[in-house]
Amino acid sequence: MDTKKMMNECIAGWNSHDITKIISFFTEDGVYEDAATGFTYKGKKEITAYLNSLFMDIPDWKLELKSLFDSGEWVGSEIITSGTHSHSSTPGIPATGRTFSLRGATIIQLFKGKIIQQSEYYNYASFLRQLGLIPG
Repeated sequence: MDTKKMMNECIAGWNSHDITKIISFFTEDGVYEDAATGFTYKGKKEITAYLNSLFMDIPDWKLELKSLFDSGEWVGSEIITSGTHSHSSTPGIPATGRTFSLRGATIIQLFKGKIIQQSEYYNYASFLRQLGLIPG
């Protein structure tokens, strides 16, 4: 399996907001964890619902891959996520219309060439500051 090619294709799906493509990289019972917020989505149905709300909230969502490494069933990457917070599906977090750019890391566990677990790590306070929701 060419992990770099797979990751580039997966990121292309995120950047084109192609939920079907993104979901195709997950196992049926795959897990997507947003460690910064504490939210975890289990299975393709929950991950799909999350992606629908994410792309509605941030219609210009973009990922930039800065670095990538893999060791068999584990993949790690450094990414920059950017976009405009145009809508909010998260109670207590109003849409601000402001842009953001966040450095973060992704850790992925693969099973038979598919994502069984993906965990995202980034500075949530920085995200909220950039949106003007907490003082900076």
